[in-house]
Amino acid sequence: MRGTAFQNIGPFIGAFKHGKDIDTKIVDFYINTSEASQNKDVCYHASFNFPAFIFVFGEDEWPRFQSLYHKLTKINDPRIKKTLSCSIHELAKILGPKYTELDLLPCLERFLKDKATDIKMAALKNMHVFLKVISIEKRSTFMKYIVQTFDDSAKAEWRLKQVLASNLGKYAELFEKDLVYHEFLPMFFKFCSDNVARVSYAVCDALCPILL
Repeated sequence: MRGTAFQNIGPFIGAFKHGKDIDTKIVDFYINTSEASQNKDVCYHASFNFPAFIFVFGEDEWPRFQSLYHKLTKINDPRIKKTLSCSIHELAKILGPKYTELDLLPCLERFLKDKATDIKMAALKNMHVFLKVISIEKRSTFMKYIVQTFDDSAKAEWRLKQVLASNLGKYAELFEKDLVYHEFLPMFFKFCSDNVARVSYAVCDALCPILL
């Protein structure tokens, strides 16, 4: 019964609009149970439910959850890493530049370097949202991951190419025009002639932002 309640604690917390409406014992149970456990199922459910707590408690309460998040990101379990990489952009929107650059940026880089395609793809899917939050100086460090993904796309499965192609226009809006011209424009033409029609179709929306 306790395990089932722990699995569903995220939707329960998410139903509240303010952290002050939640009994602190519930939050303490979630944090203490997750931090003390080495059970990967418990940590997976903690990872899955984590965004709900940050959504309700917000930026000011981040130090309360900070150490737990770092613990979860270092667990070598594909389910946990994929769950966290899927939601990291949502945390960035809530936490703002300060905590995103301090705590989330190194985690996103680890996800992007992961050997598992699913984890890397999950991180790339909404990376443009993450990049909007951080400073231009920090943002430029992620250019190498975009270029690397493109360079590796010839031998990658088509879904990874589709993710990059569909976000190419969004990246063009975030970087300086010289980078757009020298990096994103060649990518655009390459994706246009891709053998997989879904990749070519996905990149069509990038033309206008690139030209602008």
